[in-house]
Amino acid sequence: MGYKGIPQGSVLQWIKETYEGKEVTDSRSPAGNWLSFTLEHIEKGSATLNIMVRHEMTNPYGNIHGGMMALVIDETMGWAVASLDTSTHYTSMSLNIDFLYAIKGGDRLRSVAKVIRAGKRIYNVECSVYDMQDKLLAKGSSNLIVTSMDFV
Repeated sequence: MGYKGIPQGSVLQWIKETYEGKEVTDSRSPAGNWLSFTLEHIEKGSATLNIMVRHEMTNPYGNIHGGMMALVIDETMGWAVASLDTSTHYTSMSLNIDFLYAIKGGDRLRSVAKVIRAGKRIYNVECSVYDMQDKLLAKGSSNLIVTSMDFV
């Protein structure tokens, strides 16, 4: 079985029908649900999220906190991996982020992730985060490894 008991091979279509174009608050990721993002687009190997930077996501300067940007990047990459509809589970073994520009609370951002390589045991994924004027705010990459962990 794939995601949430959906048969493998049908997961991407189910994600599209259930979440694409909608605010996501009931996925298998509690941290992602907290972000209250909109799944703007998803296709095999890539995902685009749209997120409002809320006050509780900001640092003392009123900009998105670095840890929150890391969460945005990690969550977006997770959706890109989920779109591949594999029978195995993956977890992060590295997460590298370059913070390029700040974004204020109250502004929206768009996060775009793409699976670069889907190996038998390790996936490599990249993500770019933009403001709504397409300024690159941050970019990240991650290596994920097959795990025997199961969802809780």
